[in-house]
Parts: sequence; C-alpha cells; structure tokens
Amino acid sequence: MQRQAFVELSRRLLAHATAGTTDLAATTYSVSVADYADPDRWQAEMDRIFRRVPLVLALAGELPEPGSYKVTWVLGTPVLLTRGDDGAARAFVDVCRHRGAVVTPEGCGRARRHTCPYHGWTYDTNGALVGIPGREGFHELDVASHGLVPLACGERAGLVFACITPGVAIDLDEWLSGYDEVLEPFGMGRWHLVSRREVDGANWKIVYDGYLEGYHFGSLHRDTLFGAFMSNVMAYDAWGPHQRVGFARHGIERLRDKPESEWGDQEGIGLVCTVFPSVSFAFLPAGVLMSQLFPGPTPDRSRTVQSIFWDHEPSEPEQTDIEGIAEMLFGVVRDEDYATGAGIQRALSSGANTEFVFGRNELGLHRFHQTVARLLTSERV
Repeated sequence: MQRQAFVELSRRLLAHATAGTTDLAATTYSVSVADYADPDRWQAEMDRIFRRVPLVLALAGELPEPGSYKVTWVLGTPVLLTRGDDGAARAFVDVCRHRGAVVTPEGCGRARRHTCPYHGWTYDTNGALVGIPGREGFHELDVASHGLVPLACGERAGLVFACITPGVAIDLDEWLSGYDEVLEPFGMGRWHLVSRREVDGANWKIVYDGYLEGYHFGSLHRDTLFGAFMSNVMAYDAWGPHQRVGFARHGIERLRDKPESEWGDQEGIGLVCTVFPSVSFAFLPAGVLMSQLFPGPTPDRSRTVQSIFWDHEPSEPEQTDIEGIAEMLFGVVRDEDYATGAGIQRALSSGANTEFVFGRNELGLHRFHQTVARLLTSERV
C-alpha cells in the first residue's frame, strides 16, 4: 500500500478504537447451513468457481529466474508453473502426453527440461515436447501437438495466477478490479520463501470465513492474537470479490500523540488482504504469511498451505526467529481456528441450525458469500 493509504486506514481504525465501533453492513446476512455440506452445492462451487476463475498459485518470488518451476495440485489437477527464457510465467497440466504420468513431482526447483519418469518423454519450459526416447516408434506422431497442455496464466503485483481448466481464458484486469494497484507497493514479487507448512481443515468456506473477521479474537484467540489485536475493531474495503481487512492493535490510541507524518506504515494496525476465492495475505513487519486454501476431495475437507515470505534473504539468526514466528502462527491456525472449524463441520448435521447469521460487523463474510452465490448463477466470471 502507498503511504497515504496506510495513513487513511490508520485514521479509520483509530476512530473506531476510540469510539468502540467497527465498520458495519446495512443489515445482517444469513446463509443456509446446507451451503457448507450439500454435495451438489459443493460440486457446483468446484465447477463454477475453482475451475473457472484465476487462482493465485504462487508468488513470483517462487519463480525467480528462467528455468524456475513450481508444481502444485488443485482439485486433483497437477499444475506445473514455469518461468521461460523470456521471463514470462506459464502454466501447464503436469501430465505426460504419452501415457498420462505426472511429469514433475510437487514442489519447487529449477530445470530447463522436465522429463516424465515413466518413459522419459521430455518437455521444455514452454511446455514443448523436445525429447522422445525410441523416436522411431512414434514416427507418425505430431510432436507439435503433443506438448504439455497449457493453462491460462498471468502475473500481477508479484502474484502468479492460473486457471486450472484447459481452454478457459482469464482477464486479470477485469478479475482484479484494480486490486493489483493495492498489492503492487508491497513488492511481493521480490520476496523469498522462508518457511512452509500444511494443515488439514473442514469445508473450504468454514475455514475461509475465519480469515474475514476479527470478531472472534477476544474469545477464540484470547491467549494468542488477542494479546496484540483488539477484538471486533475492523475496517473493510473491497475491489471486486477481493477484500482488505484492517485490524486495530492494542495501543493504537498512542497515534493521537504524534503527527500523522510520524506514523509508521503498520503502526497500530494489522492487515489481511484476501484474493478470492481462497488466498489470504497477513502482513508481518518484514514479510507476509500467505495462506493458500485448497478444497479437498469431499465437501467436508480442505488443505491449507501456509507459507512465510520475507523481503530479504534472512541471516541464520533471522531464520531461527522466523521459524519461531511460523510455528506460533501455525499453532494458532491449527489448534484454534481449524480445530473450531472441525467442530462446526461435525455438528452441521445436528439440526441445531438451519442457517448461520453474519452480523453487521461481519461485513467481509457478507461480501464473500454473496460473491460465491453470484458466481454459481452467473455465466461470467
């Protein structure tokens, strides 16, 4: 964010903290409990959202130079992200065109060639088929049409997007609605991966709901995050389906004692930026916690990849400190947020609720669930 944007957000949160208020929607908003459990609804979300929209699958810093690659799985599709000699990021289905084996294992690395472990068919960073052992056995094969299947891919603000369905185009300018201008000043494309963990969770929306409000800080996180952040003091902004949530820190009132020109960029506030449908960035003093949420194979399961990126290559002592931060944050997510979500999932069939209500103070959840509902019935992304 630019300096002025930080100051304006700090002003809003300082006013809320002083008055004991928060940003509010016009009314409450309710969703059916079935929205979290119905298999047909879940399948529609997978088909009409996760298989159609541009998904954030990497930070540009994970593909720092030509030949860099990352392989990740989304809804049973192995996706190979590469950076070519021209500097462009590309995405492919990581499946050999010979007999369908996965070409490159999940993870990050650097390779100019990707060779299938089954029969040795080889592809370059542009996805082209460049090697066939025993070529004489395939003399009629049209090599040009047997490269890795491409996926629509693009970069904005240091984020690498791809659509996991072959043949579906993406328009990042329309999709981001100017949100890339909000994220660009953070320079995330230059950041370094320093820590990564994974945690299993409940239904993807049960899990993601928790990233969109700070109403629960004083109860669920009383002995952890609540030590730093006020509960239920939030400022919401949206660009299309994407949201920025600001949280007031305890002690934000001290900003009143000095001129705005002396306010630090994140002094007195916490910041979470979400990219629909399932990525969250929680900003740290010198880095960011990126949470990538992937729906599981069934409606009641999901997987979250939690990565910390730093704005410079950390020294050994810094790395030790970062690992401590990472373990603390992972524990909060696993033992507090996701454990609670697992309980919600198990209790959905109890019949206690037919709908869940989001308060006026949970504006981020209003917008999120309204976007999900709209995309399920829209012909356009």
